[in-house]
Amino acid sequence: MLAATRDAWKLTARRMMSVCLRRATRHPSRWRRRRVDREETADWASLDVRLLRSIITALTLASLLATLAPLGVTSSVMPPGSRQLANALTQADDPSAAAAHAAREFSRLEADRDFDALYQRMHPDALAVVPRSAVVGWYQSFFTDRETDELTVTDVVSEPWTWGVTGTTYDDAVTVTFVQPYAVAGVADDVAGEVHLVPFGDEWGWFFGASPSFVDEQIALHGDDGSAILASLSLEVSDEGAEAVMPRDVRFPDPLHAHVDHFWAAQFQEAGRPYESPHGVIAFDHPVVTACGRVDPDHEAAFYCVIDETIYYSAHFRSLIESQIGDFAWVNVVAHEWGHHIQTQLGVDLGVGPDRAGEVTPIELEQQADCLAGAYAIDAETTGWLDAGDIDEALYLTSISGDPVGTAWNDPRAHGTGNERIDVFLEGYSGGVAGCDLDLSRIDAAS
Repeated sequence: MLAATRDAWKLTARRMMSVCLRRATRHPSRWRRRRVDREETADWASLDVRLLRSIITALTLASLLATLAPLGVTSSVMPPGSRQLANALTQADDPSAAAAHAAREFSRLEADRDFDALYQRMHPDALAVVPRSAVVGWYQSFFTDRETDELTVTDVVSEPWTWGVTGTTYDDAVTVTFVQPYAVAGVADDVAGEVHLVPFGDEWGWFFGASPSFVDEQIALHGDDGSAILASLSLEVSDEGAEAVMPRDVRFPDPLHAHVDHFWAAQFQEAGRPYESPHGVIAFDHPVVTACGRVDPDHEAAFYCVIDETIYYSAHFRSLIESQIGDFAWVNVVAHEWGHHIQTQLGVDLGVGPDRAGEVTPIELEQQADCLAGAYAIDAETTGWLDAGDIDEALYLTSISGDPVGTAWNDPRAHGTGNERIDVFLEGYSGGVAGCDLDLSRIDAAS
């Protein structure tokens, strides 16, 4: 929707505490579920994991963007039911008029600073990619010193349009050009722009951003509240009941994460069994609510949530890992959590306690995830994807991520000592997936 870009803010970690890395691949979702199932209470305040909050340095906001998006009307102006009826009648009679009407609605939402309502008026495809926090955060920053009012439509053209964020082309798109008044620091001016709208049902939807880099920049600045993941889940089943396939580069815009997903898709294909990707890899830099409960970046580093099959991580934690050790050290964290997703895919219940006979203990599950991370690493190295020293980064992170001295083997949070974790990582690194006592061709891997 907004084709221009602006200077990014830089998130920097001032220093690293070695204690932050001791729990690098902690997996809280499992014991969080045990707390729910068995009414146990876990005291995260007693943990020694404390991530340093980065000092956010705000750089100068770029000058007024040349291309601005129209915004919409609040429910107090027109009730949702009336708006939908008006749109349906107008759209059936004249799609161009309906699109122009929607553009003016969007601009009134912008003028009223109702950015939440504006976000909800995005096209479903955009809702499934761009989180609310990124959109609302951008508008709140942009309108810090600006005022606007309803736009004036100058032209409406029905023409195919491609959204640069995903590369999807919409043949039924409409381009609305307009002039919109803006007042910056008391100085008024009319700014020309255009917005691309696409119909869905009886509504018209708009799109945020013109490129993946712009969207990634806003997520880095304003966080990811997981709203896009929830929206994508609601779109996974079509009207006919068939599962919609979301492109890998859309679900995992970070190539580091997409590469891990590609590895496992290939492994499952070779074994002749279906593979379902995690629902996302979500960063958070402030407390957010997930399907596994509320998480705080001061207490949680990285974890896999069994309920929504999503990997979550603290953005500050990732910054520390990448700046102090390296990018592949970070990939190793993700690959470990991906291992838990694979276990879930194969029928392992990560949320059940280890106190019933015959069940796999948590430490065995954690070390198998370390082993699977090693299996991914050797494949990445063999295919030429790694740089010199990347494996050393993974080994170093693994070595300093062992449990504190005195941790019992049956502690629900136990992962093993640093040496034990290195040993199992190397088993996967030398023997691949099969070296991790995992046969993908079996129906029940948990057995």
